[in-house]
Amino acid sequence: MRGRLNIQAEGGFSLAEILVTIVIVGVTFTAILGGITTSITVSAFQRQEATADAVARSTGEWVKDSLQNPYEKCAGPSSYSLSGVSVPSGFAVTIVNVEYWSGNQLPVPAAYVPGFQTSCATPDQDHGMQRITIEATSSDGQTETVQVIKRIVP
Repeated sequence: MRGRLNIQAEGGFSLAEILVTIVIVGVTFTAILGGITTSITVSAFQRQEATADAVARSTGEWVKDSLQNPYEKCAGPSSYSLSGVSVPSGFAVTIVNVEYWSGNQLPVPAAYVPGFQTSCATPDQDHGMQRITIEATSSDGQTETVQVIKRIVP
């Protein structure tokens, strides 16, 4: 009987097997897609943070440069120019605070920790060293802060 079909010889998948396979592939694809999305988000966050840090540090070097920004006694946050600093679009950089060395000296054997005061009423109160706080902020709120010490160049 050549024309007769042999039902047992035909292989195939049942509907239940196909549905289980589709569900497994769908769950796996969703997990992989979620991981890739998280990776992209974290990478963008880290890139913004690194750029803000680089902007803050380069601004600190600019402010410390005595040729570009000469020392000003009793300077305020707006006293030092940031006009030569290259700031990428979407970022802002500002000098947040200027503090003044109190002039206190510790005994020689002790570790030296300079004291700073937040106000300078007269130029006589500025003893030639300032701690300047610089803040760089990205448009999405990433903020990096750097402090630099600026001294009078003799």
